Amino acid sequence: MNRERSFILGLTGSIAMGKTTVSNMFRDIGVPVWCADNEVNSLYSKNGEATKIFTKKFPNAVTEAGVNKDRLKSLIHEDNSLLKIIEDIVHPLLHKSRASFMRLNREKPIVIFDIPLLFEKHQEHNFDAVVCVTASETTQKNRVLKRNNVTEKDYQLIKANQLNEREKLKRASFIINTDRSISETKKDVKDIYLKIKEMTI
Repeated sequence: MNRERSFILGLTGSIAMGKTTVSNMFRDIGVPVWCADNEVNSLYSKNGEATKIFTKKFPNAVTEAGVNKDRLKSLIHEDNSLLKIIEDIVHPLLHKSRASFMRLNREKPIVIFDIPLLFEKHQEHNFDAVVCVTASETTQKNRVLKRNNVTEKDYQLIKANQLNEREKLKRASFIINTDRSISETKKDVKDIYLKIKEMTI
């Protein structure tokens, strides 16, 4: 089918499922990718828009380098209700960034939005299709606990704020399982890319 705009593909997956790896594979074949995590890092930088707000709202979480995620994490551990307040600050700024990305890439046939909590925030209706990156729970936990400064408590808190994996897979248009080899994952990425390209002709 002919399209007058880009095919907008959502990309999501729980922590340590391999979403960043998949995201980079799409970049490697020329698909523009907007990454929520990268944008948050920018917002939390020394002169980031979120840092200016957090300096007033959560001064204990701000250093000379910007928002300190470990300090912010500690505040959330103490009071999980702060997560909603933080999201209310950050999400409008992310929306502004997303709109700018779409303007810059409006002539591209396919664009991707890499959003970890896409389903949790009920954003699937914003996309033409959604790719969910998954792996076994054992693989996920092993990957998480190998990361620097991530504890079992951190892992359980993150899991508590994410949708059940089975439900995510039910809602996804495409699924990439990263328990498979890198070469197989690359093939899955390319197959999805070609399938979407066919849909946009």
